Amino acid sequence: MAEQLLSQQSGGSAGPSEGGAAPPRPPRFPAFNGLRAIAAVLVLGVHTAFVTGVTPKDPIGIYTARLEIGVSVFFLISGFLLYRPFVSAHLAGVAKPRTGAFWLRRLLRIVPAYWVALFFATTVLHVSKMGAGGWTAYVNHYLFLQIYYYSQWRYGLSQAWSLCIEMTFYLFIPLYAMAIGRRQATRNPSRRMKIEIIGLLCLVVVSFAWRIFCLSHKGNQGDTGQLGLLWLPAYLDLFACGMLLAVLSSWTHQHSSEPRWITRRWVPWVSWGLAALSFYAVCHMGMPIKPIYTQTFPDLLRQTLYESFAFFLILPAVFGPQNKGLIRKTLRWWPVASLGAISYGFYLWHEAVMSKWVDYRHLIIFDIPYWKYFAAVFILSAVVATVSYFVIELPALRLKNSLSWWRQRSNIGSLNETTDEEDPSA
Repeated sequence: MAEQLLSQQSGGSAGPSEGGAAPPRPPRFPAFNGLRAIAAVLVLGVHTAFVTGVTPKDPIGIYTARLEIGVSVFFLISGFLLYRPFVSAHLAGVAKPRTGAFWLRRLLRIVPAYWVALFFATTVLHVSKMGAGGWTAYVNHYLFLQIYYYSQWRYGLSQAWSLCIEMTFYLFIPLYAMAIGRRQATRNPSRRMKIEIIGLLCLVVVSFAWRIFCLSHKGNQGDTGQLGLLWLPAYLDLFACGMLLAVLSSWTHQHSSEPRWITRRWVPWVSWGLAALSFYAVCHMGMPIKPIYTQTFPDLLRQTLYESFAFFLILPAVFGPQNKGLIRKTLRWWPVASLGAISYGFYLWHEAVMSKWVDYRHLIIFDIPYWKYFAAVFILSAVVATVSYFVIELPALRLKNSLSWWRQRSNIGSLNETTDEEDPSA
């Protein structure tokens, strides 16, 4: 899921590849916390709308049911922020970031907060439970394996299915970068760029082929017959779309070739208008409004429209002057950016807060005043997420400083990305 909060990437491998020259110091992307905030609110919106009865009972349910689109925004953000340091190295012909350091950072970012939230939800608050299987069920959930087992994928933190995909992507991305960057230093810049684009097209083809295969071989176990649609290959097109933004961003930055038209004030508005059009289109596809349903072939188009929405939503935060325009200023506004900074904890805890608030207020499911419920859950989730951020997440990331090998800096200096790969709220 979700990648969050701005900071510098430190580390890389031993040094530049032969013949390589370090690229110019990369830019910062200050609007990304605002994008995370939007994604988090969308996810909260889809869950609260169903529980309160808005989605199943109200005509606007066709819209609220599709607020799940926020997860796609998180996936594209991850694709962009995590791949950008690797593609910057590839296009410059220098050594890539260190794989071990990358994986350690991801573990420190994701695991401690997730384990705490999972423990409290299942063992302390009892708002969630593990599937059948005794200690093996606990192993599955604590190791992000639940989406691979029919008996587990709906249990634990139900929203953690996306974290399982994210964890698989973390394992995948350095290996993909290693394969796509092989012998890059011996090629000219245009050839490097072409190989990057071809690689991303291959990921999209693999994603569509995997989903078509899964849809063509559905089992006889209802929803769980499509378990393969919860695995990374089914979402590679979303990550690849974010990775494409990383490729284009790195190329234009290293060659100082950002098109003039993309700096115009109208570009963010057109981009967000296209995002809104994508959302409107997917809402009127006639898709089921239940949170869990058996996917069919129209879901290929649904995911493509989700991808389009996320792409155009993110575009103004990648290109153009980041200190100009109402859209970018709103994304950078401190209340919005602050919510984005704690959005990982917000994502982990909001369903537990929803359940406890229903119990505390003795509310009746599907008959709850929506805005009062949304506001209460939003505020309480933000409070808990803030505690998680400062008490668990930041201290966990600081553990890297106790590892002497982590302090060894790469001598590629200016390649150290000032993007959110090192983002403490990933």
